[in-house]
Amino acid sequence: MTILNMRVVVTRYGGPDVLRVVHEPLRPPEADEVRIRVQCAGVALADVMRREGVYPSSPTPPFTPGYDVVGTVDEVGAGVLQFSRGDRVAAFFHGVGGYASHVFANAHELVAVPLQLDAAEAVATVLNYVTAYQMLHRVARVRSGQSVLIHGASGGVGTALLDLGRLLHLRMFGTASSVKHPTVARFGALPIDYRSEDFVDVLHREAPDGIDAVFDPIGGPNWRRSLQTLGRDGQFVGYGYTSVLEGQDPGDWATDWGAFGSMGATERGNPVHMYSITALKKDRPDWFQEDLRLLFSLLEQERIQPIVSQRIPLRDAARAHASLERSLSVGKIVLTA
Repeated sequence: MTILNMRVVVTRYGGPDVLRVVHEPLRPPEADEVRIRVQCAGVALADVMRREGVYPSSPTPPFTPGYDVVGTVDEVGAGVLQFSRGDRVAAFFHGVGGYASHVFANAHELVAVPLQLDAAEAVATVLNYVTAYQMLHRVARVRSGQSVLIHGASGGVGTALLDLGRLLHLRMFGTASSVKHPTVARFGALPIDYRSEDFVDVLHREAPDGIDAVFDPIGGPNWRRSLQTLGRDGQFVGYGYTSVLEGQDPGDWATDWGAFGSMGATERGNPVHMYSITALKKDRPDWFQEDLRLLFSLLEQERIQPIVSQRIPLRDAARAHASLERSLSVGKIVLTA
C-alpha cells in the first residue's frame, strides 16, 4: 500500500485562504536522511509573512511553510546510525517544510526528544525557546537581576523570554494588549498596554536608570523608540519586523535591518544586535543543538512551562493562521498531524 504524505501548500501570496492541503506519494529517505512522522508542527508569525510574500526572500509559491516539528522516526536512509525507527526527534527547518504529516531531515541536524515530553510543549521549545535562550544568553548575555523590556510579550517568543527571564530573576516589563496582561503578569513581569500607554514614558517612570536589555521583534519606529529606554550599559536586540503585518512598507525591513546591523552601537555606546535563529544556526549549529538539549532538560524538570494556546489539526492550518493574525491566542499555536 502506498503511504501518502499530507502537506499544506501556499498556492499564491495572500490571506489564509491561499493555503491548500495536498496528498502525494511518500518517497523513501535518501542517504544520511531520516523520514519523520510528524506529531506536532509549530506555527509562527514568520509563516504568515512568507504566506503574504512580505518576508525577506520569501519563497516563490507553491511552497510548504513551517520551522519546527516533533515526531517519530519512520524510516532511515543509508548511513544513518544514530537514529532508528520509533525514536522521537525534533527537526528545525529554515522556515520552509514543516507543515506536513511526514518530513525529511539530515540525521546530523536532529535532536532527540525525551519520550515523556508532551509533543506540543516540545515543539514550542524548538523555535521559540531556542530563540529566547540564545538572545538572552548568547547575544545579550543578560545577568541575574538585570532589567529587560520584552515587546510582544504574550507571543511565542515573548512568553519564552518571560519564562526564561523568571529563572534568571530578571526585572521584566512586557508590552501586550490589555486582555493579555494576566499572561504577562503570571511570569512576574509588569505589563504595558501598547495601545493606551507609551512604553517609553512608563519605563522612564518605572526604571529611571534605564533598561539593561530590550528585545524587539516589531521594527520600524518601535526600534528607535526602544533605544530611548536603554540604561548606560543597556543593549538592544532586534529579531523581527512584525510591523509589516500592520502596513509598514516591507522594503523598510531590509533597510532598517541593514542599518541597525551595521550600527554596532548607538551614539551613546549602547550595543545593538540583530538576531536571526536561522543565521546563527548556520554559523553555529553546535550551539543550536546544545541549547535545545538544555531546554528539553529544563522542560523535563518542569522548570520551564511553554504556553500552548491552541492545538489545531494540520489540515486546518488556515484557521491557525487566521487566529494568529487576529491575535486571538497567547504563546504557541501548534498543528497536530
